[in-house]
Amino acid sequence: MMQQTHTLQNIPNNTNEHWYKDPALKANIAHCLGLCVVIYYLGLRHPPTQVMLDDAGLLNGLQAVTAWNEFFDHPKGTILGLYAASLYLPSIVTAYLGDFLSQRFGRRVTLALGSFLVLAGGFINTFANSAEASAIRSLDTSHWSRAIIGGGGGLAKVAAPALIQEIAHPRLRPMLASCYYPFFYFGALLSALLCFAALYIPGDWSWRTPSIVQVVGPLFVLVTLISCPESPRWLVSKDRIAEASAILSKYHANGVLDDPLVQWELAEIQMVLTKERVGHHASYRDFFMTEGNRRRLVVLLSLCVGTNWVGNGIVSYYLTPVLHSIGITSPVQITLLTSGLAIWNLILAFGAALNVERFGRRPLFLVSIIGMLISYALIMGFSAGFATTGSHAMSIAVVPSIFLYYGFYDIAWTPLPVPYTAEILPFGLRTKGLALFTSVGTMANSFNQFVNPIALQTLKWKYYAVYIAILLFYLVFAYFMYPETRHHTIEEVSMIFDKRDDEIEKLNELALREVGKRAADGYAHHGEDEASKSKGSCSHRENV
Repeated sequence: MMQQTHTLQNIPNNTNEHWYKDPALKANIAHCLGLCVVIYYLGLRHPPTQVMLDDAGLLNGLQAVTAWNEFFDHPKGTILGLYAASLYLPSIVTAYLGDFLSQRFGRRVTLALGSFLVLAGGFINTFANSAEASAIRSLDTSHWSRAIIGGGGGLAKVAAPALIQEIAHPRLRPMLASCYYPFFYFGALLSALLCFAALYIPGDWSWRTPSIVQVVGPLFVLVTLISCPESPRWLVSKDRIAEASAILSKYHANGVLDDPLVQWELAEIQMVLTKERVGHHASYRDFFMTEGNRRRLVVLLSLCVGTNWVGNGIVSYYLTPVLHSIGITSPVQITLLTSGLAIWNLILAFGAALNVERFGRRPLFLVSIIGMLISYALIMGFSAGFATTGSHAMSIAVVPSIFLYYGFYDIAWTPLPVPYTAEILPFGLRTKGLALFTSVGTMANSFNQFVNPIALQTLKWKYYAVYIAILLFYLVFAYFMYPETRHHTIEEVSMIFDKRDDEIEKLNELALREVGKRAADGYAHHGEDEASKSKGSCSHRENV
């Protein structure tokens, strides 16, 4: 394993050691967390739809289901399947459009367009279906509105992770980037609470309410984008050096242009991007051109498939029949339990995200997979015991095992796949890799959702053995294929997969030499006057 460089930790920076006392860091954190809200719409699933697609009937007793069914004339079969798929399938295509737009027009423009489409789709889904319209016409409108949401989501899910990685302060980047997907659980928790509230909402608003609440996420992102800067990396790639320098100094050093860390960042970005683009235009073919890129592609695909294929889909599916089997059939009780699970997931996922630089990506992945293996073995054993003996105690034991499983899932497979994918890719392939992640991940999830109910009904508890085998594969794969990336800038991380450890040290030396040269040439013209105006104080490391 490569030796860690300590340039990033040691170089002076005009920020306060406590982020909450520093204006620049507070603004930077606010922007990054605001962009994380992109993923909120995935967690906020339409409760009636989730019920209808769940063969176990998670919320059979909710008035929301009754009202939705009556309004749309009890859709079934293909029509219902199309309604569900319309939210996810468009992103298979629009993710690649997100890459094109992000590279051509910038991350902010692409993210704004995606968020606007999600916002528009949410409003259409809520208000375009009138009581006077026919059920078929209303359902058709709902299909299209959900397709608009899904298409916009495909754009946003490519642009947002890239922008977060590229604007975050380098010492806060790992934590801020890892907070992206845990925001899913905010939507999931709100969805569970809305299901509970739907018990007491009369008429059509029992299903319209989740739709209107869904627009809160994209609206928040659009408001964030008003003040959020463009990616300095993208600006440098377009030879807009002065703009990139101004953004880095404003948000990474309280406006001091000659700040050592800012100058070091800018020099490193320029050198890496210059080397990437010399005589070369990035394309998807580049994933197959070098050993490092082929390894990146394999890791990327393993992550996007693994997010849904390490057993989480089948565990969440089986939660409801387990609860029914132990006598918990009340919609109120089930909703409270699912809310508790969402809170549990939220705490564990954010806890891991905020400590990712302390523990490292690789240890978190390995501990997570081992823990899921143990949990899955328990779930399978208790499920088999209940199926063969009918023991009430065996059935009850499955529930805490599911919570245990999700705890281990949350410490790695919720916060890490997206930021790990983004940081291991060089600039030219970053949005292309995120497009592949979104597109292939959606296809894998769709296949999983189709196969799981059928396989579970046929094989019952024996089907868990398939996922135990998959987890064993991922344990071996992660051990040999997932390198550690902590304590490095995003430019340095991209070199790890090319096995260019010596070049990382060389890059640090060249960047520091360039900083000294620029200072000597009077490159930074603000000097001590700007430094004296700053409210922060130079420190070697922020406390997160």
